[in-house]
Amino acid sequence: MQPFYSEVTEALIEVLQPSNAPNWNGDIRLEADLGMDSGLMLELIMQLEETIPDLVIDQATLSYEQFATIGSVCNFVHTHRKQDALV
Repeated sequence: MQPFYSEVTEALIEVLQPSNAPNWNGDIRLEADLGMDSGLMLELIMQLEETIPDLVIDQATLSYEQFATIGSVCNFVHTHRKQDALV
């Protein structure tokens, strides 16, 4: 399982509110498979920022590839968490 998979799928469930328990994996495409549009993507970004500590998302620098699949979102979250420089 990819890092942050459960956090990303929980955020997707919160945003999409599916009627049944989803059977998702990292290859699921947000737009084509889940029907997400730009408004839902914005909601997903806000949900991720609210629920994942130290995640900072600059929407101006996002690319389609970063939010194309559940797996790409997991990778994005993993690499964009603000690291504490004073460890």
